[in-house]
Amino acid sequence: MRTKLLGTITLLTTLTAAGCATSSEMAAWRGHDTHFASGAHALFSLRNDVSAQPKVSRADLNRADAETWWGGLVTVNQDQIVTR
Repeated sequence: MRTKLLGTITLLTTLTAAGCATSSEMAAWRGHDTHFASGAHALFSLRNDVSAQPKVSRADLNRADAETWWGGLVTVNQDQIVTR
């Protein structure tokens, strides 16, 4: 009985998570063996997930280039790139 319950919970969790992404987002996610290219990529994404004003530094841009980050683009003007 416990195995059936865990299986049902796993199935429902998987179906719920899969329903939150578009088909193109799912294709991009399946195209990589991890969700983020690096820890820096994960921190950048978390930092800029819901912010109305993204915070992007030149180091972020250089690292994204070097590590070939994927996912939705965060766009800022040249004068909005912060220095650290």
